[in-house]
Amino acid sequence: MKKVVQSVCIAFLIIMLCVPLACPVKAEETVPQKGGTIVVATKLEPSWFVLNYVSDGAIQYINRNIFSKLVAYDYNTKELYGDLAESWDVNDDATEYTFHLRKNVKWHDGEDFTAEDVEWTVNDILEKGEAANAYIKLEQIESCKAVDKYSVVFHMKEPSGTLLNNLADYYGFDILPKHICEGIDVQESDFNKHPIGTGPFRFKEHVAGSHIRLEAFDDYYGDGPYLDEIIFQFIPSETTAISALEAGDADWMTASPPFAEIERLNNIDNLAVDMDPSSITQWIVFNLDGSRPYVDDINVRKAILLAIDRDEIAEKLYRGLVKASESWYTSIIPWADNPDVREPKRNVDEANKILDDAGYKRDANGYRFELTYLAFQTSIFGTTDIPTFVKQSLDDIGIKVNIGTYEWAVRSDMLAKRDWDICANGGDRGPDPDNFSRPLRSDSRTNLGEYKNVALDEAFKAGAQSFDQEERVKAYYDFQKIVSEDIPYINIVEYVLPRVHNTQFTGFFWQDNSGNCTDHMLNTVYLQKP
Repeated sequence: MKKVVQSVCIAFLIIMLCVPLACPVKAEETVPQKGGTIVVATKLEPSWFVLNYVSDGAIQYINRNIFSKLVAYDYNTKELYGDLAESWDVNDDATEYTFHLRKNVKWHDGEDFTAEDVEWTVNDILEKGEAANAYIKLEQIESCKAVDKYSVVFHMKEPSGTLLNNLADYYGFDILPKHICEGIDVQESDFNKHPIGTGPFRFKEHVAGSHIRLEAFDDYYGDGPYLDEIIFQFIPSETTAISALEAGDADWMTASPPFAEIERLNNIDNLAVDMDPSSITQWIVFNLDGSRPYVDDINVRKAILLAIDRDEIAEKLYRGLVKASESWYTSIIPWADNPDVREPKRNVDEANKILDDAGYKRDANGYRFELTYLAFQTSIFGTTDIPTFVKQSLDDIGIKVNIGTYEWAVRSDMLAKRDWDICANGGDRGPDPDNFSRPLRSDSRTNLGEYKNVALDEAFKAGAQSFDQEERVKAYYDFQKIVSEDIPYINIVEYVLPRVHNTQFTGFFWQDNSGNCTDHMLNTVYLQKP
């Protein structure tokens, strides 16, 4: 299962070589064998399967195995590899990209994959514009045209140093079948409930509240698949998922276990916990839509930044296995991390002085005002626990925090009401820093806090247009300086993913004996011989 990395141009490779690689988890090298079923304990149940138009944090756990991209990031090495595209060429000023597609690729219904599928997918997103979740990844494209059955050309509105990253991004989009999707509203269609892709596994069934079953697609063009089936069992509780693993009723859990359980789980026969470094950050976002009088005041945000004890959260909640955030981006990608601007250490006295000077008086109970903090259940451990630590920290400066914890399924509706001051957030910020533009740019649909700063938008635009490493570094350093002054969010901890799995299985995407596979793909997983 040799990993093959496609070339784009020397400049882009230089950029990618500057991105640190996650430390691979060692796995014993064995010969892959066919057969077997893996049961995956999955916390979140998707409402649909296509992420091109409307995002859902539960989708990628499943559909990475159903659909394909033009190019993808190998999760283990963080290098680009050709997925549906076999190779690609870029002109000198990065305004034209030509992708040469794989031949003999089949859709799960037996139809041939061609350049027309790519052309239709991209143009449909462009036509929907900002209403489509993936538009922010494609907005630099002037046109996408199939020039023959297995070649497609992207003409850019302006030079783009990040098109390949955007096509490969975990949160981006998938290539859809034109022969099924043309002429229908994909989001509202049966296709969105019964997807057909070109990936290593094809959709078999979805029993609401119970499970999703995928079966191996024997005509898959890439590495694997070796397993016969994947069953994604919906288990919202981490405790229940752990019990299923211990009993042998599940083989891997997508959610992180409580960090207090890691040592115990590592000592159970047939189980292992692989600690996987990541560029995921746990952070909080302020509601800056103008409707919340307290957090709209920079003095309040400064005081909250100074009051939160990030070190305590890293030590107590995460048992010292994660790093308390200092960077306004992430230190995991050092070439883009600005060392000259850092989140300050906790200083309760200074935080209180800022609020006193701003005129926020304490009442008889010692509180100045109240804030609403929303958190939603995710697969990242601590998302709903961090608010308790923040509440305790803000008590020390006279801010009362009312915490609301909800299921992920209601997140969009709850946030859309705008009846909140702080929202828990978390997600991957790599492997390219342009990916962090999505929650911050003024025109992004995933800018939950509705933070707007033209200078920040321009910094991200400059970073996205350039292939020059020095220019990109300057752009991303600038964005961090801007947010350090505006404080639209606060980073809490830089996360490490504990991967709990049955040791009978190997070849997981985070392990160093995997083949070409991106985040949450199970095409290279196989049962080890006894």
